[in-house]
Amino acid sequence: QEEIFGPILPILNVESPEEAIKLINSRPKPLALYVFSESKDVQSKFLNETSSGGVLFNDTLMHLTLEQLPFGGVGASGMGAYHGKYGFDTFTHYKPVLKRNLGWLGEKLGEFRYPPYDEKAIKTIKTILKNRAFPSLGWLVYLLVLLVGAGLGAVLAFVFIEY
Repeated sequence: QEEIFGPILPILNVESPEEAIKLINSRPKPLALYVFSESKDVQSKFLNETSSGGVLFNDTLMHLTLEQLPFGGVGASGMGAYHGKYGFDTFTHYKPVLKRNLGWLGEKLGEFRYPPYDEKAIKTIKTILKNRAFPSLGWLVYLLVLLVGAGLGAVLAFVFIEY
């Protein structure tokens, strides 16, 4: 009934990955979940359908030895992540600081933020707050092909003019 911290590894026999997932999800979230399977589908199923502090496939305890991996639990097995930079980040409060320029130009450029709002100010605020997709860079392929072709053409023209 309690979380095990020691040299005991309980092994439970189940008939299927689905039965194992059902058993795992019926209990408090484990600190670590060890899954022994070469099947990518089974591995993916455990990753997507369970919650635990860490997941190891075809190994045990190795996540504790790697400082590059965070170690920690979720829910009753603990919160946060420890080891290396992850431990530092867990116990660090990053304080955001904003300093505003109160010069006349900064104040003039930012005055649209204050009421009363006219149509122009509302349009500006909506434009700033609009969630935009990252612009497509597909056209760069065509530009690259064009530049390579032009460069190759110039080299060939130079070679044929010389000879």
